[in-house]
Amino acid sequence: MQPAAPMRRRWRHLIGIAAGVAAICASAGSAFAEGGGIAPPDPAQPRDFACIERCPPGDHTATVGSKLQVTGRALGSVSEVIFTSAGGRVATPATSVSDRAVQAKVPANAADGPLRVSAAGASVPVDDWKLDVVPESALPAVGSFKLASAVAKPKRAYFDGARAPKVSYMFRGSSATDVRIEVVNVQTKEVVDSFVEPAAQPNAANTASWDGTTADGATAPNGDYRFRIGSDAGVGAEATENSSFAFHKFRFPIAARHGYGDGYGAGRNHEGQDVFAKCGSLLFAARGGRVQVNDAHSAAGNYLVIDGKGTGMDFTYAHMLRTSPLRKGARVHTGQQIGQVGQSGNAEGCHLHFELWSAPGYYEGGAAMASVGTFLKTIDRWS
Repeated sequence: MQPAAPMRRRWRHLIGIAAGVAAICASAGSAFAEGGGIAPPDPAQPRDFACIERCPPGDHTATVGSKLQVTGRALGSVSEVIFTSAGGRVATPATSVSDRAVQAKVPANAADGPLRVSAAGASVPVDDWKLDVVPESALPAVGSFKLASAVAKPKRAYFDGARAPKVSYMFRGSSATDVRIEVVNVQTKEVVDSFVEPAAQPNAANTASWDGTTADGATAPNGDYRFRIGSDAGVGAEATENSSFAFHKFRFPIAARHGYGDGYGAGRNHEGQDVFAKCGSLLFAARGGRVQVNDAHSAAGNYLVIDGKGTGMDFTYAHMLRTSPLRKGARVHTGQQIGQVGQSGNAEGCHLHFELWSAPGYYEGGAAMASVGTFLKTIDRWS
């Protein structure tokens, strides 16, 4: 059951539900065009680049032999990265090619100027960015860096979680060193983010954390990752068997044995998905954000609404055992405890009634989303 709508008209943009399904349960596009046959690949959309190996100081700066990573969309067909040279342009083979990133080394005759990629026979510029090629003397001193240990915690992390993915590492060396931390997708080999920890201390415990976003600021995809660590001036970063972790955008809200009840519709205007669990089982935020509503209602019982950070959606938790201690406006992180399973309001048996609301949100012009059951069952598999 859900609380009654406020006085203003309650919109039901059911046409938008399909878009919401796609936003939550992203899947690979169909390989077939509408009229049959194989669809042509999407055009490459390179958006930015960064140095990830042998990197001199400065943004969009590199030297001969530096490794660059170009990021964007639909990059799976990229075969070459094209550099400006004194004679015009020079191409070098693309490596570690994935849909979101490709890598290439700066060739000997590269010069200052824009980058391009060659994809499916087309030459595409990397937006408006220009590479600044500097002498190798601009590289920081390598020193005697040798990675001794690297441990990632927690082993299962969530975007905007109460515990951000962190790596504790130690290296052997003779002096403080600028250390490059890379976050690598294990499946695609893509370096989704790369940053420098300045003046890290040798023979001591150092810690670095990752905010769960890619180099272009987007939320990183679900998957398995590892931290790689090396000297910022060195020729490569290393991982260890303990530097891997899993990362996901959402967490399943119940940490107890559970079963699924009525879903969206259910013949009685049911706008969510019921998940049965023992009364008192802990409830966790499926996504961080801010508390929008904390109230009690004759039908919904004790219920909480959180606007999901970075999603445009609202998340509703109903029939809680008691009113959540979180006040309206409180900041919540993914995986944070928000209450307990109950049967308050018009409920038969202990269960969570969970709703997803499309943008702009809960009774604000959004609509309860029919994809809620698919969403919960998807995140249940990894939580």
